[in-house]
Parts: sequence; structure tokens; C-alpha cells
Amino acid sequence: MPLATVARIGEMRMELPGVSVELDNLRYYPDSDAVAHVMGYLGEISQERLDESSKKNQGYRPGDYVGKSGIEREYEDLLRGTDGGKKIEVNAMGRVVRILGEQRSIPGKTLKLTIDRDLQVAAERSLGKQTGAVAAIDPRTGKVLAMVSKPAFDPNIFVKRIKRTDWERITREKALQNRSVYNVYPPGSTFKPIMAIAGLVYQECNHETTVSCPGSFRFGRTFRCWKVHGGGVTFDRAIAESCDVWFYKLALRLGIDRMAKVATQFGIGQATGIDLPYESRYEDKHVGTMPSTEWKKKRFKSHPEQQKWYPGETPSCGIGQGYVEVSPLQLAVAIAAVANKGKVYRPYLLDEVIDRGDKVINRTKPELKRQVNASAEDFELVRQAMRKTITVGTGRVCNMPDIAVAGKTGSAENRGPAHAWFVCFAPVENPQIAIACIVEHGRHGATAAAPVCRAILDVYFGKKKISEVAQQRVVASGD
Repeated sequence: MPLATVARIGEMRMELPGVSVELDNLRYYPDSDAVAHVMGYLGEISQERLDESSKKNQGYRPGDYVGKSGIEREYEDLLRGTDGGKKIEVNAMGRVVRILGEQRSIPGKTLKLTIDRDLQVAAERSLGKQTGAVAAIDPRTGKVLAMVSKPAFDPNIFVKRIKRTDWERITREKALQNRSVYNVYPPGSTFKPIMAIAGLVYQECNHETTVSCPGSFRFGRTFRCWKVHGGGVTFDRAIAESCDVWFYKLALRLGIDRMAKVATQFGIGQATGIDLPYESRYEDKHVGTMPSTEWKKKRFKSHPEQQKWYPGETPSCGIGQGYVEVSPLQLAVAIAAVANKGKVYRPYLLDEVIDRGDKVINRTKPELKRQVNASAEDFELVRQAMRKTITVGTGRVCNMPDIAVAGKTGSAENRGPAHAWFVCFAPVENPQIAIACIVEHGRHGATAAAPVCRAILDVYFGKKKISEVAQQRVVASGD
């Protein structure tokens, strides 16, 4: 209804019994579930936040709606704008006599995000009803191209007062959790490319390093491989076919502290610094875990008997198990650094801030956080081995006929069926996109997570339209 009509009805309310004008909040999210965890949602301001805003003289009032999560909360100050209003004098009949003053409302800023809508929808559709998360970034800048977490929710239901049944479902499914950023998991075999870089840096392995894999490895106890790889497992085969025994032995040669030194350069076990609430305030602090001897002393400071690092704990960490934990976004950042030969960028969602005149008043610049201390030759060896994961190894579902994709599958042990991981980047010669996907309890990265990444790659490189994206399943085993 036009604002002039609403105002006219308000003026005539004494002559229109039964008719009233009520204010309502208006916010509409066209892609609903697909953007829920990125955009966040609005909700009525809490008393705690109202008290805090009063101290800062921010002008909030009881009943105001504010950003509760996601971009809505992170950039509340930019999105909010300023309320307008009129001071009027009325007679005994409620009719306006004169206007005493008027203040025009000022809309908030327009925010342009880095998210590619086509990729976002493709990721959401390809995950389907599986519980998990996807993060895709541009390895040249750190721009987040897609970020999806499932189960999701429709942020539109929060614009008005949420129904009890909706809230109960969201709570039961833990749908408010952004698993891409805030949940951490063992990375499993997707950690092996980082291990390979560490081995090359400290010269504990090279392209010719060969081991025999009988399907297990004995060091105090038995550490198993997912299959018998036999003799002659080379550097390339160890990554492409995901041989655990090869990496158990590398881990023991390296030791946990040298592993940790390289892995933390990739950002493993640290906040990414993404512009979302809660994660960013932990910048340069631990989010997830990359263990070391010093870490264990701090972690178990109240239990001195558990502070010592035992050599038998090292092999599991070498295949991304044990104490190692990462978020999907953290892993995407690390794999992007493998893709671009060591540049670790801060991932970000806000691309541009635009004023009412459609003028760009601020544009986010890529932020290089650090350079991994490894040679271009070291990175190239790992990149080419990851390429073989796609062409002849465990990740063949992502083998595209004219786009060179490099990747790594992973299965992370936990309570119940293993979590399924897949990471990849493409094209190998000039990487434009890096993706990390986890499917909780999906068992095998090749069958559960890799098809999700393939759907995203197909849309990114124009091989499919969003309408053609469907859940893919292949018959495969292992990582």
C-alpha cells in the first residue's frame, strides 16, 4: 500500500471504526535456506543488548529489530539506517491540526557480497538433505564464493515472531549452527597435502620416497590403512591413492612439532578472520586444533600426568586424526594456499559498501596474512600429486574433460560412521576456485563429498545450469 494512503487512513482513523494502521518490519530473503547462515536473521533486540546500546548511545528502543547472526549482525551499523518520524498536534477528535516537526528516515547502506548466487544455490542443492557444510573461495584474493551449512533454516520466519513449532525444529536439528565456520572436525586424509609439504620442507621425503604398504603399520600398536597398497608406494601414489602407511612413517620422521610449525602457517587450528560474528573476535587464537608438545602441556595443565607428548600419538596426527581439528572454511583457506603456492589470504564476505546514490563508498581489499615457508617446487610436486587423485586416484568423480582439477578425498573417524571430506581446486595451472566440503557421517569422501564439489565446479565453469544440478552418486570406496 502506498505510504500516502497509509498516512491518509491514519488521519481519518476516527471516522473509520475498526480500521487501524500497524507498523511491521519488512525483510525478505529470496534464496531463504541457501543463504541462511551467510545472511543471518533479524530478531527483536534483547534486554542485554538494549542495555549495552544505551551505554554507547546507539539509539535503540524496546521492540527494535536487530541482526542476530551472520552478515545481519556483523554489519548491523551499516544496514540499520536512521528512523524518521513526525511530531503532530491533534484536536480532541484526533484530527491533525498542524505538523510541529518532521525527520526523514535515512535508509541503511547497501552491501554487495562476494557470494556467487549460482554457486551458493548449487552448493545448497547438491548437499541436499545431508548434514554438512561447503566453503568455496577464490585462492587469488580470499573472496568467499559460496558458503552453505546444512541443516539450514528459512531466515524469513524470523522477520515476524517465529512460531513455536519452527523454533523447536530448528533447535532439534541444530540448524542455526554455521558448520562451515564454527564447527570443527578431524580433517582425515585431506590433511595429507599439508603433511607432504612439511615433509618436503624438512627434507624428510622427496618425489622418489617409496614405502611398502601391507595394509597396516606397527608402532606400539597397529595403525591401519584403508587398503593394502602393496610395494612401491611413491610420493604421488601416497597422495593420489591416500596411503595411510606412507604418512604414518612420514609423521614419525617429522615429529609433531615440525608438523605443527608448517600446518599453523597454513592456518590449521587458527581463526580465519572472516567477517562474521564470533569467529573474528578469536583472530590469532585457537579455533580447532593443531597439536604440539607445547599445546599438550597447556591443554592438560591441570592434569600433569597427561602433559607429555608420546611418540605413539604422532602417526594418527599424520593422517589428520588424533587431536587435529579444523573447520571447513579453515581447510578451504589451507587448500587455497596449496593451490596458489603458499599465499594465505583472509577470507571475506563483504565486497562493497554502496550508498543511496549507488556510489561505492568502500571496497574490501584482499589481505595476505602470511606466506607459507616452502618453495614453489615443493608446492608443484604436491599440486601434481593432487591432480593424480582426480585422474587415477580416489577423486575421479571430479575429473572434468577440459578443466584440470586437483583434489584430495578424506574419511575422518568419529563416533559412528566416518565423516566424508573432499577438497579441490581448479584449474591447476591457474587456480580460480578452491573448495572444502564435509558430509557428516558420509563414510567416504569419494561418494558423499566429492559429488557436491563436482556440482559446484560444473556450475562455476559453465558446464551445467543450476536447474541441472542434482545429487550425484558413484560406486567407489576408500577415502
